[in-house]
Amino acid sequence: MAPTSLLYLWGLDHNGWANSYYSAAAMAGSQDWTAFFFASSDPENAISVDKPPLSLWVMSASVRAFGLSPWSILVPQALMGVASVYLLYRMVRTYVNAASALLAAAFFASTPVATVMFRYNNPDALLTLLMIGVAYTALESIRRSSPRWLIFAGALTGAALLTKQLQVALVLPAVAVAYLMFATAPLLRRILHLCGALLAVAVAGGWWFVFVQLTPASRRPFVGGSRLNSAVEWSLGYNGRC
Repeated sequence: MAPTSLLYLWGLDHNGWANSYYSAAAMAGSQDWTAFFFASSDPENAISVDKPPLSLWVMSASVRAFGLSPWSILVPQALMGVASVYLLYRMVRTYVNAASALLAAAFFASTPVATVMFRYNNPDALLTLLMIGVAYTALESIRRSSPRWLIFAGALTGAALLTKQLQVALVLPAVAVAYLMFATAPLLRRILHLCGALLAVAVAGGWWFVFVQLTPASRRPFVGGSRLNSAVEWSLGYNGRC
């Protein structure tokens, strides 16, 4: 974790504002609570950014706590990278061995695309951490014969929906198949457990979209990325194709 921290944090301010689009939204969220909640791109709440708000909530909270600077925006992304590397190490060590876990973590940490991603302020840093978390908690559910861990995986999936919407669906078929094949509960209970996890996804990931859709258009920013100012169209159209 120490070399990973050095790799992701060293000279981080050289990236400046990185993605200035999201940096401006983080600044707006630190100045106005409505902009914070709706992920507005400006403090006057004219239009929201093109992605859900969870990664911006982290950045806005950091800016509100530490002031506006490249460090306050980018350090949370780097720390997400360190946490991702550690969680991957824990997962591989549990199911293989410590040497393989160290090798997997080292390869992941030093992969160029990962290094760039965790030194930048796109939503992908948080999305990657959450997707590793989904895999980790789903495997723990199988290992411990505990459906509560599967519900936790569902909640993390919902958080990933609030980060970059449907991209988290890439890991869900593997999670469902692995649980159906290797969990020790009877088949009907396994199916019910997956239904419970799906409900956790809907609650954890859907509440914000429902709130945005039900809020009168005059009281919220225009839904950025949509043509009809609709969170449903935005989710299934613009972000459904990403």
